[in-house]
Amino acid sequence: MFKPLKGVKVLDLTGVLAGPYCTYQLALLGADVIKMENLQNGDWTRVGGKDESLVKKSMGTSFLIQNSDKKSIQINLKSKKGKNIALELIKNVDVFVENMRPGKAEKLGLGWKNLSTINNKIIYCSISAFGQDGPFKNRGAYDHVVQGMSGIMTTTGTKETGPTKVGSPYIDYATGLNAAFAIVSAMHEVKQKNKSIRLDVSMLDTSFLLMANMVTEHLNSGWVPTPMGNEAQSGSPASGMYCTLTSPILLAANNDVQFFSLCDALNTIGSFDKEKWRLESNRRSKQSELRKEFQSIFITKTAEDLEILLNNFDVPAGKIRSLPEAVSERQFKERKLWNKINIKSINKDYLVPSIGFKVDENPVLPKKPPPILGCDTENVLKEIGITKDLIKDLRKEGIIN
Repeated sequence: MFKPLKGVKVLDLTGVLAGPYCTYQLALLGADVIKMENLQNGDWTRVGGKDESLVKKSMGTSFLIQNSDKKSIQINLKSKKGKNIALELIKNVDVFVENMRPGKAEKLGLGWKNLSTINNKIIYCSISAFGQDGPFKNRGAYDHVVQGMSGIMTTTGTKETGPTKVGSPYIDYATGLNAAFAIVSAMHEVKQKNKSIRLDVSMLDTSFLLMANMVTEHLNSGWVPTPMGNEAQSGSPASGMYCTLTSPILLAANNDVQFFSLCDALNTIGSFDKEKWRLESNRRSKQSELRKEFQSIFITKTAEDLEILLNNFDVPAGKIRSLPEAVSERQFKERKLWNKINIKSINKDYLVPSIGFKVDENPVLPKKPPPILGCDTENVLKEIGITKDLIKDLRKEGIIN
């Protein structure tokens, strides 16, 4: 079993998506992740999602996505006693992760300076929209706002449609992965230098790095990207999207080898003059004419048949799939990216994501369902020496739940 972070303790004061997705990666790698939630409803994603039976149990699908293999404790951090409990927990953890606006953790007494004094080997990871410095640092944001601010939306869609958002909150997920990568890297630094480390992970920074090619080109040459629609980033005259008898298909013919293989493939189902288009300069200057000739052949066949044909000729190609189509295929199933977890409170199995790679040919899968709100409070507090009687008193006072 692949658990490289076994023995690592993480205190998780994050909510919604980027932060919890970060700590989920750590949990899947074997870390003991303690999710610290408020006394009211906990992480608000607990009541998000399409399955009402889960929402009623504070286990909405929005929460299930990134909280398996974690523990849940409820502490009132606005109270002095609650803060003291959190500080006591800090003494016994290796990593602290928060995703509040800059300055808010400090107001709670959980800022970097305070915690690094209490635990001089702690890894303190802050995840925020814009980072801990800069003129935007105090702003809040969500994925779609950051997409708009990063410039990526002006490169998607077309001139006719205008800026177009990527459907999935991909910046949130990428930021979570970025933070997890930073934390694992920092663990080695702590071992080498025997000191605490502060990590500052920003959604906007992550979004820029997800379009590093465009940003680098612009900064160095002044080039400004324009809406590309469904065209290939390579700018190759033959690459891009074509219509077929069924759904559209995307292909890549980015060099002469791929282009001539594409020509050979199409000549098995139609008539195409490869010699006419042998020179790349000709293909570029007459791209519209070239694409029309290709399109006249593509429209006579189904996307399914063309995908098989082109890949048999080593031309990267794939039909555009709906999500239901994509996840129903053998490729998706055999990679075992999603794993069944039984939610005991409603006695039903649900599929949740695993980590994004295999180890020794095996997927790294979650073993335990996401925690019921506050279900681990008592056990976690006992581990730091708080007695059963004191726990009862703290519950009565509204300090814990």
